[in-house]
Amino acid sequence: MRSKKSTNSSVAAISDRHRTNGVPPFKYISINGGTPFVLILTILLIFSSLSAERLSFAIEYLNFTVATLDIEKTDSTISVQSSSSKFISLFTSSYENYYTTEIDSLFLPIIYKKSINQKNFQEEAIITYYHDIFTANYKDSITNMERNYNILEDSREFFSALYYLRTLNLKEDNNLTLDVAGKIVLLSTKYIESETIKTNIGRRNTNKIELYFKWYDNTQKMRSDILTNNIWLEDNTLTFWFTDDEKQIPVKAQYNMKPFSVFWNLKSASKP
Repeated sequence: MRSKKSTNSSVAAISDRHRTNGVPPFKYISINGGTPFVLILTILLIFSSLSAERLSFAIEYLNFTVATLDIEKTDSTISVQSSSSKFISLFTSSYENYYTTEIDSLFLPIIYKKSINQKNFQEEAIITYYHDIFTANYKDSITNMERNYNILEDSREFFSALYYLRTLNLKEDNNLTLDVAGKIVLLSTKYIESETIKTNIGRRNTNKIELYFKWYDNTQKMRSDILTNNIWLEDNTLTFWFTDDEKQIPVKAQYNMKPFSVFWNLKSASKP
């Protein structure tokens, strides 16, 4: 009979160590012979959630709320949910879309996931960015489509670009590179004026910024979701009002399209 050897290692081995989206699954891990690692992980996730910024917007057209947009940002992820309103569902099909971006410290996207559920368009996509070789890989599990495409230096999707923009001096002209459904779009900003406006989080001094878009080349973009599909047209501009403080919270946006503009109005914001 073989004798059993007792072990008192500081960290037990992880069985069946495979990676799923870069995160190893946990079957059993203990620390110092007893403390469950899952418990520690749960505590860390709770503190991460408490430190998250949450922004909720109403998307309005002709003074009617047609959709809602909820954003939660932690140190490493930006999570977005966009849903059609009950009002608009009376006239057309409803939708509920989800977006998650894993980011680095400079808000460069590492992995961008989209779960799109619209009447005539569904998408379950993962875009992986390889910034060191200026390439992105697109996979859609619904259509089984996979393709690689070229990106430029520091290319970002819309939500990571929005957060990166908030770290810059908005009273100066800024230039960013966007990846829009596989098409490179050059984004430039222009400071318009300082303006005090009434918002749902009180009267705020804001900086009014206009965003302009220019297509980098004639590459055909892939079909995309209702939220971001038409926002990048060269003939249109996107105007943001950011709070004139260190947080630079976007409290209002206006997408100047024909025949009527679409507005984003901040409904609530929370951050410790």
